[in-house]
Amino acid sequence: MPEIDPLQDKTEKTILLEEKLKALEVDLRQKKEIILAQHIKLEAFFESSIDAVVQMDFDGYITGWNHQAEKIFGWSADEILDQTIENTIIPQRYREAHRSGLQRYLKTGEVSFMNSLIEIHALHRDGHEFPVELSISVIDTPDLQEFSAYIRDISKRKHAESLIWNQANFDVLTNLPNRNLFLQKLDHEIRSCDRSNLSLALLYLDLDRFKDVNDTLGHDMGDLVLTETSARLKNSVREVDTVSRLGGDEFIIILGQIDDPLSVQRVCQQLLEALACPFQFGDEKVYLTASIGVTFYPGDSRDTETLQRNADQAMYAAKSLGRNRYHFFTPELSERARRKRELIDDLRAAMQQSQFEIYYQPVVSMRDDSICKAEALLRWRHPQSGMISPSIFIPIAEETGLISELGNWVFYNAVEQAGRWRDQFNPDFQVSINTSPLQWSDVHDEMNEWFIYLRESGIEGQALGVEITEGLLMDANDRVGNRLLDFHDAKIQISIDDFGIGYSSLACLKQFDIDYLKIDQSFVRNLDHDQNDPALCEATIAMAHKLDIEVIAEGVETEAQDQLLREFGCDFGQGYLYSKAVPAAEFESLLATTSLTGKSCIDHS
Repeated sequence: MPEIDPLQDKTEKTILLEEKLKALEVDLRQKKEIILAQHIKLEAFFESSIDAVVQMDFDGYITGWNHQAEKIFGWSADEILDQTIENTIIPQRYREAHRSGLQRYLKTGEVSFMNSLIEIHALHRDGHEFPVELSISVIDTPDLQEFSAYIRDISKRKHAESLIWNQANFDVLTNLPNRNLFLQKLDHEIRSCDRSNLSLALLYLDLDRFKDVNDTLGHDMGDLVLTETSARLKNSVREVDTVSRLGGDEFIIILGQIDDPLSVQRVCQQLLEALACPFQFGDEKVYLTASIGVTFYPGDSRDTETLQRNADQAMYAAKSLGRNRYHFFTPELSERARRKRELIDDLRAAMQQSQFEIYYQPVVSMRDDSICKAEALLRWRHPQSGMISPSIFIPIAEETGLISELGNWVFYNAVEQAGRWRDQFNPDFQVSINTSPLQWSDVHDEMNEWFIYLRESGIEGQALGVEITEGLLMDANDRVGNRLLDFHDAKIQISIDDFGIGYSSLACLKQFDIDYLKIDQSFVRNLDHDQNDPALCEATIAMAHKLDIEVIAEGVETEAQDQLLREFGCDFGQGYLYSKAVPAAEFESLLATTSLTGKSCIDHS
């Protein structure tokens, strides 16, 4: 067995040990390089983060501060490192909570919002606070004890959210709460009333004839009026009350914690007085009034929708009583509104089920007693209620927008009827139809179809007459003026209905080339027992004739009235003395009798 050299064995062990040491050095160097690379990567992340990264030791001193932190807080790293976080970026109102939270963690290891995202305010170097989103993590090892806060400035987001919230809850023009916020406040006030056993009053306010402001002075002036109205309303109620704008010229007011209903009357009067003062804008002075409807919770209803409906009904009651007043809700108003809703539904059904008829009332010539004209009058024969007065259903048709459809139906039927009677009885016979001011303002210009229909029917325009109100004439804009010219071009004659109760001027009568004035029956009715009405009728007739306008007296009921009108030189008469309005078949009988005898339905011989 060969002998082992101890020296050689020692050398081999040394070589092996040296190789192991070299391997350890390489491994350590590689690990250092990896750690350095990770540190560089972490530092790059730390600096490039869109969040401010702020590190703090367990004593509250700042140990890390990236570029984004410098940007949003205004401190450079050199300035803030080794300062406490409490004295630099935490607002005064949060500092006690910060100290308590830090002490609680050091004692218990518990942090209530660790690793969660919270919203809070931070402090800028210049002293202003701003909203931030904050997340905190902690490193607690023997080698390192540190908090890391990841902070994002959310000022822009909060501003955008605030803008969106304001747009959703406040009126853009007046900055009053809109309908959405009003409903929230109403719900809050109702809960408050339930707790206190008090009441609240809901006031629905609508400006009277505000449309006139927009039409005459323009929408910019209208906006100024609405803005000033809002300020006056707010100044007329308590700070705790809510004034909202629902839209247009409609406002709604919540008066909370009411223990005396009489106090609501005083507030309503204050509101009316505040709005009655002139609105002065430069050289323009605007006068306005308002109508207010009032309802109470819980006395009138405990339901928010019903309360709003009650206040709305009461407001319309105030308008119907003459405007510039307030009206309290009553159960009678609710019943009236219910009947109106039913009537609206029935009216729509009537259009589909052909429940309408046209009656004709004779217009008699006072020169020869012949029936030379007829007024077409719409009648509604309800299947359950019988005949419904036009004074009831015409305003509803105007309100619901059905008036144009009804007016078209009357026009087309009147054209056909006039054509038949001109062929059968009198080639100069004329049928006149009433029109609503709303038809003249119809943006769809449905009257254009009338002229097309008339041309296609082959019936002369003189066969038709159109009756308008004095108000339409006085308020005539370019659309109305051009439409009147269209009627004259089509040879359709124009009458002013109920003349004398409005305010037509002589200039308007000449400007628009009016063909007939119809003296209102309220003047004719008192002819034989009133000292003033005969003079008014005689003067009206004389004036009209001077302007080459013929006159029709409405509502003639007695021989004495007829005789006086003839003496005054009136051209035509219409009324129960001659005939009431009758269906087309009965009217034909009157025409046939007149044609055979040469006399009207009344014999003056």
